[in-house]
Amino acid sequence: MTTLSKLYDKKTKKDTDFTTRKTYLMSVDRLYVEPGYNVREIDQAHVEEFRDAYMAGEQVPALAVQVTEQGIKIIDGHHRYYGAKLAQEAGYDIRLECKDFVGSEADRIAFMVTSSQGRALEPLERAAAYQRLINQGWEPTQIAKKVKRSITDVENHLSLLTSGDELIALVKNKEVAATTAVALVREHGASAGRVAKTELEKVKAAGKKKLTKAAAMTQFSAKQSRQLVELLAKHCQAEQDEEGARVTLTLETDLQVAELMDIIQAAREHYGVTASVSEQPAPAEPENDEGDDLPLLKHEILEQSGVEVWACIQAAFKIKSQYTYAQSKYAHTWAADSVEHPEHVVVPEESIQSALRFIQQHQDDQAIKQWLSEQHDDPEVVEEQLQRFSSVLIGLRQDQPCTVQEFIELVEQTNRDCWSNYRMLRQAVREVAGQLTIPDMGESQ
Repeated sequence: MTTLSKLYDKKTKKDTDFTTRKTYLMSVDRLYVEPGYNVREIDQAHVEEFRDAYMAGEQVPALAVQVTEQGIKIIDGHHRYYGAKLAQEAGYDIRLECKDFVGSEADRIAFMVTSSQGRALEPLERAAAYQRLINQGWEPTQIAKKVKRSITDVENHLSLLTSGDELIALVKNKEVAATTAVALVREHGASAGRVAKTELEKVKAAGKKKLTKAAAMTQFSAKQSRQLVELLAKHCQAEQDEEGARVTLTLETDLQVAELMDIIQAAREHYGVTASVSEQPAPAEPENDEGDDLPLLKHEILEQSGVEVWACIQAAFKIKSQYTYAQSKYAHTWAADSVEHPEHVVVPEESIQSALRFIQQHQDDQAIKQWLSEQHDDPEVVEEQLQRFSSVLIGLRQDQPCTVQEFIELVEQTNRDCWSNYRMLRQAVREVAGQLTIPDMGESQ
């Protein structure tokens, strides 16, 4: 049987499109973990998932390692390593596939942060990783570029580490969200921990388990006052009754309701304002355990709330790196209702179609990325080619129906030389598609 190894041995000097990057199989006992090196805390459930995968003989991605004076240190793959140890303890002979990691210490930290194989980082874990890069002389702008995050994301996570031990402990116990902790620090400075603890006791007495931003930030600021005046001038009609001032809001869309919701609530608490909304009902409260503490950054919405909420917020408010609380709340409400057929939220048909396209594109990108990861060991090459392949797929679908798997099968029949050029790749895929008969794509001509 012919193998890639045999084909590689027979290749000529002209075969520049056929290269190899070696991996090595070695005993679990040859590897070691440096205490405190991994930016992720070990999740036992995740470890057991890898244990079951090894015991079932499933294919598991290679570990990234570095040869040191102490032995072979794991750079990325700690959960896989501990899962293999459990499988070994259960009587299985496990050999781990490993590959060299080449780069500086900063490169290794960034790789652990951006690795797609590990579980999503907790806010404190990500903050600690950013701080390690700061300690090596990196600027926040450099870190943002290295880990492919926004500068705001980096600065917010670094701010989290300045919130004090008391508040950090609450974040770690998931009693206070990271975004709430950062907001408290900005509002109360060194006393943020004490304020959070006091407010948390109040919400626990009311039967809740977590301090939300709405509960923590109870003061009505001057900025909110100005915003309220502007909004009332645009959308409200003031009336007088026996009890005093009454404000009636007349709004045309649920989006306006969502944008005003948090300011109105603060006004009620501070001024005793009564606000009633006509024409359209307010969006229903999102049904999730986070309460009012919803993710606001684009990548956090995707990681924490899923692709449907991520698609809804982009469809409703355009693609941005960060959204307001009201916008996030609206998207969560829409997704919890129904992306395609919402009943409790009024959504324009064009926004619904945009959300569905975003969901489809994300699913396609994930499939292409998985396939590209099998072709290349370099994550940067995978990300660079992903954008090109995704664009070619979108263009191909304008002419003929095509699933992402069918597209990958077409690409596999093209010359790899064309993969690094958009026009060459597009032309090669179209030529192959014209020569083949693929289900749902029509007969070849």
